[in-house]
Amino acid sequence: MKLLAYNLIFIPAFILYLPFFIWKLTRRGGFSHDFWERFGCFSQQRRQALAALDRPVWIHAVSVGEMVAAVSFVRRWQERNPELTFVVSTTTTTGHAVATGKLPDSVVLIYSPLDWWLPVRRTLGLVRPRAVVIFEVEFWPNMILLARRRRIPVVMANGRLSDRSAEGYARHRWFFGDLFKAFTVMCMQTEEDVHRVQSVIGKDVPAYPCNTMKFDQVPDVSGNDKSEILDSVFGPGERVVWTAGSTHAGEEELVCDVFIELRRKHPAARLVLVPRHHERTADVESVLQEKGLSYRLLQPRDRPAADGVPEPVDVLVVNTTGELMDFYGASDVVFVGKSLAGNEGGHNIIEPAIFGKPIIYGSNMQNFRAVAQIFRDGNGAVEVDDGQGLKEALDGLLTAPSERAALGKRARGVVDTWRGAIDRTLDHFEPLVQAD
Repeated sequence: MKLLAYNLIFIPAFILYLPFFIWKLTRRGGFSHDFWERFGCFSQQRRQALAALDRPVWIHAVSVGEMVAAVSFVRRWQERNPELTFVVSTTTTTGHAVATGKLPDSVVLIYSPLDWWLPVRRTLGLVRPRAVVIFEVEFWPNMILLARRRRIPVVMANGRLSDRSAEGYARHRWFFGDLFKAFTVMCMQTEEDVHRVQSVIGKDVPAYPCNTMKFDQVPDVSGNDKSEILDSVFGPGERVVWTAGSTHAGEEELVCDVFIELRRKHPAARLVLVPRHHERTADVESVLQEKGLSYRLLQPRDRPAADGVPEPVDVLVVNTTGELMDFYGASDVVFVGKSLAGNEGGHNIIEPAIFGKPIIYGSNMQNFRAVAQIFRDGNGAVEVDDGQGLKEALDGLLTAPSERAALGKRARGVVDTWRGAIDRTLDHFEPLVQAD
């Protein structure tokens, strides 16, 4: 009855959401040939690819962050169980772009169906999964409950649950309780996440702390060295590259102000700006123009002139998807955004740590609270409260190359210490999905 009510409400809710949905897809280039997969309608080529799989494991990762972890997860599971096949789904065009070319060739990548009974039922029928793996805490009632009605195990990987979300789920336990209980196993990131799950449903579902898979990421940067691009953009000579990654509105202004002030003291400093959403490129350009900084887009809107060499600039704006890790690897210092200038939540500071880079991040890390604490305990990154703190931290690292190297080494040490979440998770999942 609850699922029927949800499906009835879904139709008018989606109609109201549709204009924003279309606008968002238009901005992010989502109207491709596989657009209709969201409605459970697949091309003949995709249907044939799915039919060729022997009851695959269906892994659902909503967007970029989940997909990056899912890629490493699939690779490792395939190493441990080469007889298994996999389908990976995502909701966003950015998540799809990240996965394209990084998943093993044998894995079929699709867009996840809208969570209405008809598209989900059609997709379940085509995929025929032996298990459904949902990354982090994404509750899709039809995907979860229709899979369980078919006696398909539904498991959670890399799960996390904030205090606020747990309180909301507990208040509406009459609806969300059934969704939680539909999981066969829940592999959460921390003990605190396990306790929050149990505050909603008690101990009805096995839940285990396995740590975050983000420590297990394997950077796929072979053949993607950015040194030639940096040479072209910044010109020859000495340089120290500061990458500000996954920035949000307000942070670009702050970063540019710090950069302008510090480059008087550190003339070799160069800035790479990687906004979290590349459709904000025009906003970032406006900030750079207002600050009087010369810049170049990684992907120019117009083809550059055939004759002449472009003049070196102060700032490179990365207006593409899926290249952040490459630029982290080519950097000397990294700032990770959505953590200052009124933004809250934070982004993944483990990514630059994998490369042994010195990291600065803001204090608003609500979505990565446990990860931030791990780095604090290991003295593996610098946390700042505001623009002044960012300036002082960056100045110190630009002044002392030895401190940059030491901080980067400690960051990598934190990663090495906390690896292993994928294998711990698979130890819980594999007994449920053994190949026939």
